[in-house]
Amino acid sequence: MKILFLANRLPHADVAGGHRLIYQRMRKLAEQGHCVGLASFVSEDCVEHIPALRRELHDVQTVPEKKRRLIVRMLRDYISGSLPAIFWKNYSQKMMRLVGDMVEKTQYDVVIAEFGEMGMYLYRNPYLSAVHKIVSCHRCLSSAFAKYAETPGVPLSVRLKSSSQMRVLQKYEFEMYSAMDHILTLTQEDRFTLLNHAPQLPVSVIPPGIDFNYLDRGRLKKPEKPLIMMCGYFADKSNHDAALWFIEEVWPKILIRHPELNCSFVGLGASPEMRRAAAKYNRSMMVISNVDDLRPYREQASIFVNPMRLGSGLRIKMLEAMATGLPVITTALGAAGIPAQNGVNCFVADTPELFVQSIDWLMTDQRLAQKMGQRAREMVKEQYNIHSTISELERVLSEVVSI
Repeated sequence: MKILFLANRLPHADVAGGHRLIYQRMRKLAEQGHCVGLASFVSEDCVEHIPALRRELHDVQTVPEKKRRLIVRMLRDYISGSLPAIFWKNYSQKMMRLVGDMVEKTQYDVVIAEFGEMGMYLYRNPYLSAVHKIVSCHRCLSSAFAKYAETPGVPLSVRLKSSSQMRVLQKYEFEMYSAMDHILTLTQEDRFTLLNHAPQLPVSVIPPGIDFNYLDRGRLKKPEKPLIMMCGYFADKSNHDAALWFIEEVWPKILIRHPELNCSFVGLGASPEMRRAAAKYNRSMMVISNVDDLRPYREQASIFVNPMRLGSGLRIKMLEAMATGLPVITTALGAAGIPAQNGVNCFVADTPELFVQSIDWLMTDQRLAQKMGQRAREMVKEQYNIHSTISELERVLSEVVSI
């Protein structure tokens, strides 16, 4: 098959989270003999990864990320036009034309828009000729915005922006999905969410596959002081909220019990607000942005935290932490879509007090921490094998193309 992927950030070998999933899908499908192309937005700090991608894939074309003026972004956040703000932020006339040109040149059998935001390049694109169209929905945008609007403690500005966008976002999102040949989700929960809005949608679940060959490497020596780690793209509202909640509500309480602990937030997009909050604990808390490879940070960590309160979709970073044998503490939302067993393969904590208690248990009972990490790794190895998930993806693509 000839398969074209669309991405809103460049997926490459050293990226984390959902964009690493995209990279793995492309690489594995290419290894299986498929003709795989990529059209992606790219930031200045990711340009260096393009040559390696071009060696692995049939064709890689990029469009520079567009920086919008602040005043225009603010107006768009509160005033809804025909294109919801989150789609508008990812809109580019150059990308519209590029997708059409690539499909025409290579005669792709199917185009997969990774993340709902990229689905607009398959919907009402005047440059796109007839081709099978799939949206890989990493999260339902309407449900994510609903959580932003409803969750206590979320900044008023975020709640107002989310509320003002809800009606036009839901209408556009599901009209777009209905125009596709197929929809992919990462979890059964996300599939049910989409079908609850639009029961007629053809939806398949393709879980993320975890590449143990990539994750398993020589272990680094643990630092003298135990380290708690959170990772993510912190420009994302859900990750930003999670980090601030942990810094402000959990960290002061845990330091009373364990003043020897350190904490690292690893990933791009940390805001000045997040950096200021972390700087109050400059001896015990670090924000690390320039990261090409998360593996060394995971290997040096003692505990992985995933304090998500907003958003939707499966947290691949949590699966990767579990796959490395790290004990994980997460909220119920952070564990959504994952067979998490509280007290068995992770701790689920939705309040600061439960988070503190969970950290305390793991810090004072090394046998518990080790057992929990082992069980988590076994669960991921059993249920998220990359070879089986790629085979399932191939099956779905073949069915779509044969229609």
